[in-house]
Amino acid sequence: MALRWILCGILMGSLFGCGSAPAGLVPVSGTIKFDGQPLAEAEVFFLTDEEGWSTKTDKDGYFQFSDGTKPLKFRVAISKFEGKGVVLDSEAGMDEGQLMAMQSGDPTGKAADKIAKQLLPEKYSSKSKTELSFTVPLTGTQNADFDVKSN
Repeated sequence: MALRWILCGILMGSLFGCGSAPAGLVPVSGTIKFDGQPLAEAEVFFLTDEEGWSTKTDKDGYFQFSDGTKPLKFRVAISKFEGKGVVLDSEAGMDEGQLMAMQSGDPTGKAADKIAKQLLPEKYSSKSKTELSFTVPLTGTQNADFDVKSN
């Protein structure tokens, strides 16, 4: 009886694999640079109209989607905030109207000091307005590299 379960486990493992990317996904990695320098701790988004994947860069600007992505053409957004505090992002959170409401409850006016600043231009950081794109090949890639500019 135990032998039957062991053989079943081996068969299932050989059919479905162990530790591989989920079905339909391929490995994707690359580097992000900002004005030629590695961009650490940036958020990287690969998006379609229906779905998306996100990850963060390491200290060297390297990123990897842990489970991979589908082999598709994506809009790519890269976001990097400086400072700690409220993130003004009308696509994902607080917009200027909400900030003004927050400040109206702060007679010291110091609420504005607690705002994280987006370092990248909107043409790279906006999920809906980004000018960046990338097509992931059927075999995946290690070369999803971007060097974005400040101006």
